[in-house]
Amino acid sequence: MYRYHLSRKKLNRSPARGKGKKGASKRRLVWIRGMGDRWVGPLSRIRKIFLYALPLVGAIGAGLWGWNAVTNGVRHSSLFALQEVRTVGWERPEKIEVLERLRSSSGSSLFDLDLVSLKGKLMSQPWIRDVNLRKEYPDTLAVRVIERRPVAVLAGRQVEAIVDETGTVLEAWPNGGELPNQWSRLPVIHGVEPGSLRDGGSAALQHFAAALEILRAASSSADPVLDLDVGRWDDVRVQRHGYELRFGEGPFDEKWRRFLSVENEIERRHGGVQEVDLRFPDQVVVR
Repeated sequence: MYRYHLSRKKLNRSPARGKGKKGASKRRLVWIRGMGDRWVGPLSRIRKIFLYALPLVGAIGAGLWGWNAVTNGVRHSSLFALQEVRTVGWERPEKIEVLERLRSSSGSSLFDLDLVSLKGKLMSQPWIRDVNLRKEYPDTLAVRVIERRPVAVLAGRQVEAIVDETGTVLEAWPNGGELPNQWSRLPVIHGVEPGSLRDGGSAALQHFAAALEILRAASSSADPVLDLDVGRWDDVRVQRHGYELRFGEGPFDEKWRRFLSVENEIERRHGGVQEVDLRFPDQVVVR
């Protein structure tokens, strides 16, 4: 016969340990339930917001789709197709050719016209200084052009050219070619090559600026065609009335005013004048 003796300590420990595990499980379950109760309110509110927002989102989406359909229909409507190109301030012969380029867009919707691209096409023309494009609905493109104004003919060694006051070459032809009649009254500038001026050469720009200074000073007088030689910066010369004005270096406007102050007297007293020297301060030397 065998007997098993369990100490009171062991007998008392086992029930207590089991009881402790059950208590921990209950506490964990209560905590989980508490966390679940905490999320019930927020989840319920989110669900309500979603249910209310869903019809609104649907209505907005339907409205945007409808608006897009309407605008596409309007954009491609024949009512807004380009029919007329109207120009203001542009009388050059090149106008016809450029207008044909613009009219190549005829039939396109006015909404789809790229004004930046069209302006680039126009600004590539040397005679155009600036241009403004405006859509006039339903079917017209208005083009306002500011033309460049020619101020002189550059008589280069190989090429002659018409330029404006910025030095932009407007037209060019081989040296010795016939000058169009409409430019026959323009001043002629020697000593500046059109190619150097186009490329921004510093010497060419300096000489051209000297010629412009003289032309501005002479603009107030009713002069025949002036012939300027600015090839040497320190010896600028101008042919006028059959004799030569020697300016030397600047300031040219002051020297021109000095000459004008005695011009009538020179022509009255000195027959057969060949040269008027203005290089010396406060003096006019007649030869």
